[in-house]
Amino acid sequence: MRGMVEFHIPFLYDRHRICFGGAIMPMDNPVIKFLNKMTDLIVLNLLFVICSLPVITIGASLTAMYAVSLRSVRYGDGYVVKTFFKHFKQNFVQATLAWMGVLGLIALFVIDYLFWSRMEMGILSDVMLMICYAMAFLVWIVVLWLFPVIAKMQDKLWRQIKNAAAMALGHFFPYTAICAGMTGVVAYLVYTNLGAVLIMLFVGCATLSYMLSFFFYKVFAQYIQEDSFGDDDLLYGQKEKFDED
Repeated sequence: MRGMVEFHIPFLYDRHRICFGGAIMPMDNPVIKFLNKMTDLIVLNLLFVICSLPVITIGASLTAMYAVSLRSVRYGDGYVVKTFFKHFKQNFVQATLAWMGVLGLIALFVIDYLFWSRMEMGILSDVMLMICYAMAFLVWIVVLWLFPVIAKMQDKLWRQIKNAAAMALGHFFPYTAICAGMTGVVAYLVYTNLGAVLIMLFVGCATLSYMLSFFFYKVFAQYIQEDSFGDDDLLYGQKEKFDED
């Protein structure tokens, strides 16, 4: 039909083609690749926001979002819906326990901060606040790595935390420092700008996870040996398995 438009949606179709009035545009066209990636990110962001609404499920949602992002870095596609819900279900218990621990630590740091900031004990209050800031920063950078680690490595939770801490500190320069800087800037913008909040709700969370995943990918590849693309990719899942579903 004249004027018919076929638009590739990467997580729904296996055959990639866009046709404008009978003229086929190659899928490696930069504009088409950009539109496909934006579609993936918008859908991924929507899944993350919806699945995070109960709050207690934020850990599982973060893990699933990183699983999609890491797969996208590896293969160039994310198979968004299937990958997200597969890892949401598969890692739900461990990721939720980890998130509960994070919430507990946040509450502890807030109480500690409020206590010492209101105490008039001179230098002691200042020292305790500095210790509180240092501990909060340490927890923050470990948490940055924890949910990507849970998404890609199968182990007991305490070992996942240990691995996340080892990667956060062992690869502080440049990877952890860059990731901390990026998330810090985003957190500041969200805190001070309503527009930034709206962007995060629309596409920002998925975009940030995708950008961070490039750095996580480089580090994970040092610990998990992988060959070229194949049926069984230990690091980023089985590509062909999704193609057959």
